[in-house]
Amino acid sequence: MIRPEQVAQLENLELIARQIVEGFLIGLHRSPYQGFSVDFSEYRPHQPGESLDKVDWRVFARSERLYVRRYEEETNLRAYLLIDTSGSMRYPPRASYTKLDYALFLGAALAYLLVQQRDAVGLYAFDEKVQSYLPARARRTWLRRLFMELEPLRGAPPAPRLTLLPQTLHLVADRLRRRSLILLLSDGFVPPKSEEAFLQALARLRYSGHEVLFFRIWDEKTERRFELPLEPLRLLDMESRQEVKVHPLEMQALYQMHFQRWERSLKTFCTRLRIDWVEVDMAEGFFEPLRRYLLKRQRLS
Repeated sequence: MIRPEQVAQLENLELIARQIVEGFLIGLHRSPYQGFSVDFSEYRPHQPGESLDKVDWRVFARSERLYVRRYEEETNLRAYLLIDTSGSMRYPPRASYTKLDYALFLGAALAYLLVQQRDAVGLYAFDEKVQSYLPARARRTWLRRLFMELEPLRGAPPAPRLTLLPQTLHLVADRLRRRSLILLLSDGFVPPKSEEAFLQALARLRYSGHEVLFFRIWDEKTERRFELPLEPLRLLDMESRQEVKVHPLEMQALYQMHFQRWERSLKTFCTRLRIDWVEVDMAEGFFEPLRRYLLKRQRLS
């Protein structure tokens, strides 16, 4: 499997998505996880009595078989990438890639898989408001449009952008009239006063009939275990720009207590509402997140 630090060096998201998916499929073949069906066909067999107008004659010339190109209305599923682009996702600064970059790499790979499986994919990129929106389509040309929409976000510098997860999820619930798969890529960090609102927004998506797969992306070493240099530090809030002076040894136990409390609440809530939860360490590869997506996709078939 190609590593995040390797794909961060690649030129564009289209190339990144292809490299990640190809590596994933090789890894899937070699792994103990068997039985996945990853059908990359863009065509279906021509049915007797069906008009010949939709036959792809170039395919017929190569194969001497009648195939019909699938169109949007024939897709199996509509999925939406919800990518958090807020200030906290632009961590760590001065690194070769950030949580946001990882989310873009993973989101691009998910979109690539979706379209290859004849599913439609759309996009909401958001922080304090929705910054980018694309409706769900299943065409390869639409996939390139999605990559072009995401490309400017790569390497985004730190910025005081708040995370308004509850408002965005309610907006998506308001807009979607058809049952969809919501692929949420976020660190899930919200202010304590917004935690309940975030949970209620997730619940609304489920009660509206949507399936939700939450990829919670973080830096395991510093954000979960709070392993920082053992010296006094000045920490800067990536969203509010508030600065505090701390000593990691004095703060570690308190930080981990709050982190684990929120993590337990979120996990319990997601389990109760049958929201799929994937913990993603941005230092790790893409195999497990993509495998969990395939598991979810197969359950929806």
